[in-house]
Amino acid sequence: MSDPNQPGPPTAGCGDDAPGRANPWVHRVLTLLQLAITLGLLWWLFHDAARRGAMFEALSRADWRWMIAAVAAAGVCEYFGILRWQLFLRMLHVEVPFGQVTRLFFIGAFFNQFLPGTTGGDVVRVIFLMQDRPGDKTAGFLSVAIDRLLAVLVLVVMGLAFAWGRSDWFAASFSVGNLMKYLSIALFVMLAGLVVSFVVTSRRAVLSLPKKFPFRKQIVKLSTLWQLCIENRREAILGTIYTVPMLFAYFTAFTFAARAFIPPESMSFGEVFWDMTSVMPLVTAVSSLPISLNGIGVREALFGQIFEDLFNKDFHGLGVLTSIAGMAVYLLWGLVGAVFYLDRIRNGARARGLR
Repeated sequence: MSDPNQPGPPTAGCGDDAPGRANPWVHRVLTLLQLAITLGLLWWLFHDAARRGAMFEALSRADWRWMIAAVAAAGVCEYFGILRWQLFLRMLHVEVPFGQVTRLFFIGAFFNQFLPGTTGGDVVRVIFLMQDRPGDKTAGFLSVAIDRLLAVLVLVVMGLAFAWGRSDWFAASFSVGNLMKYLSIALFVMLAGLVVSFVVTSRRAVLSLPKKFPFRKQIVKLSTLWQLCIENRREAILGTIYTVPMLFAYFTAFTFAARAFIPPESMSFGEVFWDMTSVMPLVTAVSSLPISLNGIGVREALFGQIFEDLFNKDFHGLGVLTSIAGMAVYLLWGLVGAVFYLDRIRNGARARGLR
């Protein structure tokens, strides 16, 4: 399962990266490898009888009111995701009614739950947008690419802020602390790359870069997106602002899920909220890597390690349970997309029958 708003790698979405250009055999091998890693991690997580027992005990005493709050928080996340996509479409001079954007967004969210990778649902919603508006093919892919780019930018800044602000807390766990160090380096390099590509674009120096310049091809692709942002500063700034509450709502949904299972006497809500918000950029970034299918297994293993090393050593199994509950909340919202998808199929069949 993958949250549709979970930032993945920004892509131009068209040109060399258009769907269908990759070697199908390479894609199949990678998918099989991801499947093997996913199954292996899930077996490792659930073969422990003590962990399963702790999870069942936590389920029996869970406060399900917090899960209702988690569903609401995820809904806020989806709402800002819809606002952002409509804004970026408008930036590209594509006027789509809010209702249609909502339906396509949720259809993409539904397919994101089941298609490998973090961008499968994005491709689906753009394809349906192209069916409705055949002349807006390039704009559809660019809108999703800008969406991803700005989400990654905000996530990188958040991740570095928490890595620096809570470095001593992360260092309390040898494994998590080291992972955070490596991630911080990767995030810093990514941020530097984004800044360099933006500066090069703003000074119109992209095409003058030497052909052997490191990552020249990627910088040229990013320059297309940055140029659109520069030309449409208001929409780009507003979209970046929308990204902040969207990500915090995503983090909050998992925080509420954790609160449902963590005994109140063990941690106050303020402690749970602060600690979960601190680790969510790390969890989001690592689970976005193409290690397993949609981060399944990786996310649960990381949450499990964090809960036992940083939260409370007695929280055996609660991290895994929190991860499953958090993603189940987004799966629930994805089912809204299934309803829209079935309605679209019925309307299409009805329209063909009238011809």
